[in-house]
Amino acid sequence: MKQIQILFLFLVICFSVVAQNTGNDAASIRAQISAIRKSTNWSDAAAAKTANAKIQELAGKLTQALRQGKPQTPPPGSEGIKPEEAAKIQQDNDDYSNKLWNQMMKIVSEGGKGKWDLAEPLREEIVEEYKEDESLKVACPEFLEEMTYLCINMSMPGVQMVIDQMENYKSIKILVITGGKAGAPVDLETIIAKAANYPLQQLCIINFRNFVTNIPKSVGNFPKLTSLMLYNNQIRQLPPELSSLNSLKKFCVDINPLVSLTPTIDKLNKLDTLGIAKTQITEAEINRIKLELPNCKILLK
Repeated sequence: MKQIQILFLFLVICFSVVAQNTGNDAASIRAQISAIRKSTNWSDAAAAKTANAKIQELAGKLTQALRQGKPQTPPPGSEGIKPEEAAKIQQDNDDYSNKLWNQMMKIVSEGGKGKWDLAEPLREEIVEEYKEDESLKVACPEFLEEMTYLCINMSMPGVQMVIDQMENYKSIKILVITGGKAGAPVDLETIIAKAANYPLQQLCIINFRNFVTNIPKSVGNFPKLTSLMLYNNQIRQLPPELSSLNSLKKFCVDINPLVSLTPTIDKLNKLDTLGIAKTQITEAEINRIKLELPNCKILLK
């Protein structure tokens, strides 16, 4: 019993120290993160890299601030805080204190055998803090309008969220649809349909292995397409609709059990590079292609 009393006294002292900690300002850190999200041009790779680094730094500070408890008074420089905001801060402090107190009382009731975890009352709050980021949804209209590159990796968790918002993007010129390292199931018909209004110039459907055996006819509906990559799948035949891709310059079907490119290849007059390594296309067909497209470089390795 004496040990329990000592433990209780120790917990009360620690609790008081935590409750009085006013050296961190989680609210201002959140405001900085929000400002960076809104002001960054996410289509600029350099700007996005700098912003992500800063957000990661601030995220670490935010986690530390939350673990140390909420500030009881406004931090220096925020003397002009509105009364309702001050009341909200105080309410948060009270809620946090109550959670810690309940945890301590539970430990005492268990005879001191429980584990005191300062982070426990904050875990749900931290998860909530980053829920918007993890959702993969983009609320910034400028980002949706200006982003030109989109990668759909079917092997990644949460990829369906990306697919669901595909129609919100307006300027995608490069679309990569991949099965990842080992391949993954994919509904190409739906994905291509959602990309119907993209001004696509490059399309990659790659690394699906046995999960992709044919290509949707609708791929032929992108008149600005200059590059089409279909390597490392199990495609045996190409839809004739691909012959309507009059702007196509690069076409790679490497690592597929294709035996012929006819009649698709015949009308691709602007083609300058054709990749057919590790296919079953015969030498006779290769010679015929050379005659049809004398300016096209054929890659066999």
